[in-house]
Amino acid sequence: MKPRSVPLLMAAALVVGACTAIPSGPSVMVLPGSNKTLDQFLGDDHNCRQFALGQVGGVSSHQASSTAAVSSSAVGASHASGSGYGGQDQYDAAYIQCMYASGHRVPVYGQMLAAPPATPPANYKPYSPPPAPQAP
Repeated sequence: MKPRSVPLLMAAALVVGACTAIPSGPSVMVLPGSNKTLDQFLGDDHNCRQFALGQVGGVSSHQASSTAAVSSSAVGASHASGSGYGGQDQYDAAYIQCMYASGHRVPVYGQMLAAPPATPPANYKPYSPPPAPQAP
């Protein structure tokens, strides 16, 4: 590699890293659990948003009010969090895990059937080979 290309690569990495944004909220819909009230759901939602924000290296509103400046470790964590997949995906995964653990309904990914499979007619009999002849 040419000596001049190393600083260019480092500068490009800094520019791309500077574009990383901390998610402002989940991009998935979660519904209250069967035995949960709306107040319980809203409380769990708030707690899980704070948990997910911490998982992607963001600063919660409580941390921001208690400290005057954001530490460089939080900023570094937000840049390092993009190693496997995007920050929004990490945020959503942490939020879904937290809400599921709190007893709420979360999205499940899989194949959806539009209608149940058709039932066979009442006179339908599956093919079975004729019985083997018996020896006399």
